[in-house]
Amino acid sequence: MAEVQCARCQERKAALETTPLPGRWGEVVLAEACADCWHAWQEEQTRLINHENLRPWVPADKQLLYRKLREFLNLSIEAPESTF
Repeated sequence: MAEVQCARCQERKAALETTPLPGRWGEVVLAEACADCWHAWQEEQTRLINHENLRPWVPADKQLLYRKLREFLNLSIEAPESTF
């Protein structure tokens, strides 16, 4: 199993097996986040969607989720507004 130096927990841990998102975001998550932190993000994302009544198909809500993803996992990618 491959390992990654996780940007969030700062530990060398098991990497994800495949990209969890399409495009550049998936590549960055695969390269910079461990599987444990990705699973923690999935729980946080569910909490955000439920508690803040977010609708991921709405561009503004999707942009907010990507911004929160970047902050939560401490990723080196910016969330360009034009992609949403």
